[in-house]
Amino acid sequence: MLTFRDCEVLAVGIRHRLTDSERDDLTKDVDDLDAVYMEKLRKDGIDEDLLAQFRDLTLELEKDKEQNG
Repeated sequence: MLTFRDCEVLAVGIRHRLTDSERDDLTKDVDDLDAVYMEKLRKDGIDEDLLAQFRDLTLELEKDKEQNG
């Protein structure tokens, strides 16, 4: 089931894909859709600490998904 966030991120991700040179320390390890979403949140004024928490959670979820199949 797709959430509103998923649809928004997919739309943004399709329009703009970050290249490695556009990524910073905060977005370098997350997947493309999450990186685009994080850039959107940053432009919307979300605090860098909250973005770092989002990144950490995203990476942890990906790690769990890989381990548990």
